[in-house]
Amino acid sequence: MLIHRLFRLIALSALLLGWVAGVPAQEVFPSRPITIVVPYTPGGASDMLARMSAEILTKELGQPVVVENKPGAGGSLGMESVTRAAPDGYTLVLTASGSMAINPYVYKLHYTPVEDLTSVTILADVPYIFVASTKGGIKDLDGFRKAAKDKPGAVTSGNAGFGTQAHLTQELFQKAAGIRLNIVPYKGSAPATNDLLGGQIDTMIDNVAAQFSFISANKVQPLFVTSLQRVPVLPQVPTAQEAGLSGFSAVAFFGLAAPKNTPPAVVNRIQQSIAKGFARAEVRKNLEGLGLVPVANTPTEAAERARAEAETLGALAKQLGLKPE
Repeated sequence: MLIHRLFRLIALSALLLGWVAGVPAQEVFPSRPITIVVPYTPGGASDMLARMSAEILTKELGQPVVVENKPGAGGSLGMESVTRAAPDGYTLVLTASGSMAINPYVYKLHYTPVEDLTSVTILADVPYIFVASTKGGIKDLDGFRKAAKDKPGAVTSGNAGFGTQAHLTQELFQKAAGIRLNIVPYKGSAPATNDLLGGQIDTMIDNVAAQFSFISANKVQPLFVTSLQRVPVLPQVPTAQEAGLSGFSAVAFFGLAAPKNTPPAVVNRIQQSIAKGFARAEVRKNLEGLGLVPVANTPTEAAERARAEAETLGALAKQLGLKPE
């Protein structure tokens, strides 16, 4: 009897051991390299921000983090590739408020940005700046508004492209300022800047990073920034509110997102690593040198910001009659 019981115990133990051996152990995140997809071309502020974030995550998480550029369709191609990736935290995407909020009104997407991506964090705010040609007489916001009111629709103002967030910010500005501009969309910031330098247009809106060198060389006249606080890299340039336009602010953002249904514990681990890195003085200095304002907020705060931006800019996109191509 004892022998039979012993055999049964041995058989049961073998069965249990076999079952346990067949179940994979819970993977500790991260245990392999992580990829950050940048849906834009290399070299811009978004690319540099992604590479700084990759360095921070590599250090904090102990695994290599590589950056892969997948440009096209205003960021939509790269973002869509990430919505199809496994929701395990090993594939992330650098997002921009414009690509999250405006792209659904400009491109025929096979995904919904705010629904099919999980916000990890807002990495940085991207203030815009209005600048004027040095060949004209516009020196500040008051002069800008006066010129536009004296000759409605005559003052030209360029942007990086129809339907971009810069363009929509321009629309919000002229409404807040009670003026009507002759808005001129270009195919990118560079050709708009060339025309501004040559005096072919009176003013333009751009991100701070793109205009910083021209401002430093006194080739363009800075008017005001669109953020609520002055930008550290251009402390001499007032905000719109300081310049006399009360209540107006408009700031874009760059963020980090993961595929939908990525586990909260993984999302939180990534966000906390970014926040730790962004707390370092040298990192903040480098970000501010790019004309960016470090944020590194929580996933919940980031998701709320993305949704609010999508509602505000989406409503404006509809008013402008933007339609997917």
